[in-house]
Amino acid sequence: MRLSSFLLLVILLFSFPAAILAQDSPSSAVTPSAQNAPTQTQTEPAADTLTFRTTVRRVIVDVVVRDSNNKPVHGLTASDFVVAEDGHPQNILSFDVFDLNTPSISLPANAPHPPANHFVNIPPTPEHGPLYVILYDLVNMEIDDQIDARRQVLKFINSKPPGTRFAIFVRSDNLYLVQGFTEDKDRLYSVLDPQNPKSHVPRVFMMQRNHGLRDPVSMMNVLAQVTEFMEGVPGHKNLIWLAGTFPLSLVPRKEDPREYEDVITAEINEMTRAQVAVYPINVGGVPVNPPGLTTGARPNGGSANQTAQAGGGMNAGGPGINSLTSPDAIGMIESIQAEGSFDSIYTDYDIQKTIADSTGGRPFYSTNDVTAALADATDIGGNYYSLTYSPTNQKDDGGRRSIQVRLAERGYHLDYRHFYFTGAYSPQAELAKAQSSESQGTPAPAYAENGALQPNMKHGAPMLHNLLFSAHIHVDGGPAKGTPEQMSHLADQPAYVSTHHKDKPLAPIDLQKYVIDYRVTASTLKSPTQTGKPSAYEFAAAAFDAESRMLNSIVNDAAGDTSSQEPTKPRVLDARQQFDVPVNATWIRVGVRDKLTNRMGTLEVQLPLAAEPPSPR
Repeated sequence: MRLSSFLLLVILLFSFPAAILAQDSPSSAVTPSAQNAPTQTQTEPAADTLTFRTTVRRVIVDVVVRDSNNKPVHGLTASDFVVAEDGHPQNILSFDVFDLNTPSISLPANAPHPPANHFVNIPPTPEHGPLYVILYDLVNMEIDDQIDARRQVLKFINSKPPGTRFAIFVRSDNLYLVQGFTEDKDRLYSVLDPQNPKSHVPRVFMMQRNHGLRDPVSMMNVLAQVTEFMEGVPGHKNLIWLAGTFPLSLVPRKEDPREYEDVITAEINEMTRAQVAVYPINVGGVPVNPPGLTTGARPNGGSANQTAQAGGGMNAGGPGINSLTSPDAIGMIESIQAEGSFDSIYTDYDIQKTIADSTGGRPFYSTNDVTAALADATDIGGNYYSLTYSPTNQKDDGGRRSIQVRLAERGYHLDYRHFYFTGAYSPQAELAKAQSSESQGTPAPAYAENGALQPNMKHGAPMLHNLLFSAHIHVDGGPAKGTPEQMSHLADQPAYVSTHHKDKPLAPIDLQKYVIDYRVTASTLKSPTQTGKPSAYEFAAAAFDAESRMLNSIVNDAAGDTSSQEPTKPRVLDARQQFDVPVNATWIRVGVRDKLTNRMGTLEVQLPLAAEPPSPR
C-alpha cells in the first residue's frame, strides 16, 4: 500500500458521520449506517445447492536456524529444508520467512491528530517480530537471585529492540498478568521498577514454600494459564521463563502413570496450537563447584534437591487444578514430585533443554549475564522460518508423531518443535465440523461464530490490524444503578460468576453507559457483487478491572453493503454499539471481524476517557 493511499485511509477512519442512530433492542445494539444498509437485490444461495467440505490436518513447524556463531541465518528457501515425520519424508505445502527487522504498518508521520477519544488500530510506530511473554517466576527463584534478576531484566528492557512487543506475567502468591502486550519500554520498565512498586510485584518474595516452590503440579497449572492467554492469538509466540529452578519436564517417561502422561500431552497440544516456543533462562548464574557433576544431582545443589511440597501446588489455584487433586491423580502427583526431587537423570539443565526441545525454544543456563540471555532469546526467537505440511499418516489415534527437520547444507543448528500428538481438540477442526453440520441443516454451536474473535478480546492481548477500523468511545449520561435485567447479565461474567450465590440475584451496582461508534475500512473488503454473499461483520466489546477480570462483554452482528460506494474510494462501514460498564472498569477493549474473510482488528483503551465537548443537539 502506497503511503498516500494509507494516509487517505487514516483520514477516512477519523471522519465520522454526524449521527448514526442505534435501536433500543439489545440484540440490535450494532446498527449499520443508512448508506450501508443491506439492499433488497442481494440473492441467497439456492436451497438445493450441494456443498462438500473436508478437513485436512496441517502441521505448522517454526524453525530457527543458527550459524556457528549462534546468529540467525537468513536467506533460506523452502528447497533448502527437508522435513520428515516418523522417518517418512513430507511435502512442504507453505513456507514463510519471518525477520525481526521487518516492520509492520504504522501511522505516517503526517497523520492527522485524532479528536478526543477517537482511536484507531494502527500502531503509532512500527511493530517488529513475533510476540514475547516474560514469565517472571519468583516462586522458583532464590531470594538473592530475585534482586539481581530484576536489575538485569530492567537493563534489557531499556535496550530491547525497538518495536518488539512484550507481555509480563509475575508469579508470586498467584499468577498475575501485570502488563499486556506493548512495545512501550517505559510501560514495561515501570511494571518491574522497584522504585515505583506495583500490585503483585513484590520487591522480594519470601513465601515460595507456601506457594509452590519446586512443585511441578502448580507449575503445570501456571504454564497452562499462560498458554491459554496466548491461544487463539494469531502467529508465533516466545515464552521467556525466568527462574532459578525448573521443576517440570514436558516429556513423559515409561514409568509415569497414564494420568500424568495425559496431562503432559494436553499441555504440549495446547502449546502446539498456540504456536508457543519456550525459552527457559536460569537466573542462578554460574554455579561454583556444583554438586551433581558425577552423581546426577541438580546443579546449584542444596534446596533444589529437596522433596516438592504438594500443598503449595494445591493452593496455587487457577483453572484445571481441581482435576489434579482428585483421588485418581494421586499416583500422578507422586510421580511428578519424584521427578522434581530425587530423579538423578533430570537435572535442572536437562529439564530446561527438554522444555526447549519440546516447544522449539532454546535454554539458557550457567551464565551470569541474564540481560544478554534475554537479548539472545529475543533475537533468535524473532528470526525464523515457518513451514507447513500435511502428514502422510492422517490417523487421529492420539499417538506421538516425531518431526525431523534438516538442511541440505550442513553446519547449522536448528531449533524447532520435535514432536506433537494427534487426536487433540482443535478449534479449527471444530469450526470445520460446525460449518459441515450447517450444510446438512444441523445448527452450529455458538463458538463457531465467535470463536475467531473472542480469544483476541482478552485484556492485554495484542492489537490486531488485519482489518483497519477506528472507534469513537464516549460516555452517555452519568452512572446509574443496574436494572434487574442488566444485573442478571453481569452475573454470568467472569468477574462475578464466582462471587455470588447462584440462587440470589447480584446486588445492583453503578453502571456507566458507553457508546462506541465504529468505522471499518480496508482495501480488501469485498462487496456482495464480488463475493456473491451478503457482507457480515462481528463487533465485540469487553470491559476489565485492574485485576484483568472481565466485568462485562457484548458481541453483535451487523450486515452492510458497500457496493454503492465509488469504486475508487476505500469501502467503509459505520456502526454504533451501546455498552453498559461497571464504574470500576479500567480498560475497554473493542474488536471487529469481517465474517467473509475472517480478517480481524482489535484495540484497547485505558479508562477514564478524556473530557470532550458536549455533542451539538
